[in-house]
Amino acid sequence: MGFLQKWAKRIRKRAATHGYVCDSCGAEVFEYPSRRLCAVCEGKMRPNTAKTCEKCGRQTVTEGVCLLCKQKLPAFTRGFSPFVYRGLSAALVNRIKNGKRRLAYYFAEKMAEYWIEKYPNVERFAIPMSALNAESDEKTDAETLLILPVPMTEKGVKERGFNQASELAEILVEALQEKGYAAELDVQTLQKRKETSPQKKMSFFERAENIAGAYHVHKRALCRDRTILLVDDIMTTGATGNECAERLLGAGAKEVILLTAVSLPERR
Repeated sequence: MGFLQKWAKRIRKRAATHGYVCDSCGAEVFEYPSRRLCAVCEGKMRPNTAKTCEKCGRQTVTEGVCLLCKQKLPAFTRGFSPFVYRGLSAALVNRIKNGKRRLAYYFAEKMAEYWIEKYPNVERFAIPMSALNAESDEKTDAETLLILPVPMTEKGVKERGFNQASELAEILVEALQEKGYAAELDVQTLQKRKETSPQKKMSFFERAENIAGAYHVHKRALCRDRTILLVDDIMTTGATGNECAERLLGAGAKEVILLTAVSLPERR
């Protein structure tokens, strides 16, 4: 059995243990796990399908770059998020932090689908079908995408019991591999080495000051000349993504892409 097939089998086995019910409300979903939410809950989600910022990917009022990115252009190349941080989309992603870890499957799989659809150079990471054959020894020129979750401090992980960004990243890499893309996960390369204050009510510049120097690249050699997909649950101002991207680019990464489950829309 080939490497990608093993990953696909593993993710299907883990998904099957949940049963045929909606991950949100518990209603019957006979297509589970190909559909993880019932039709009612799915209809309440807020997909990010309208105008989006050409830089950070948040929903915008007009075409072009959002006001926050105009104030300070982020270091990451592009940002993407399949959902808007509103309504049920916001409620469900917050439930992951509160222990409903099963919902990470829904969001991570949607993140994979959205990124494949929206990222303009996705074919760089596609493995030819002939090379996916379990018996094939064919070498491929596909670039391997390096997936890194935005880290928490050790104290933060102990208090919550897990890092929701790591949960999303782990499932995301499996979903991409299952779809035939070369991707690898590393949870040690990017580290958070100091606690920061809660940022909910902070502006972009207050957040930037709060997290300055909080992140550290441990495996610098792994980042050199790599395309990195930086994964997090929520993008509000983009300050955290910017800080992490600056550190990764400083370690030699050729490109950093920010992928989050949801993003806060531009204010009208």
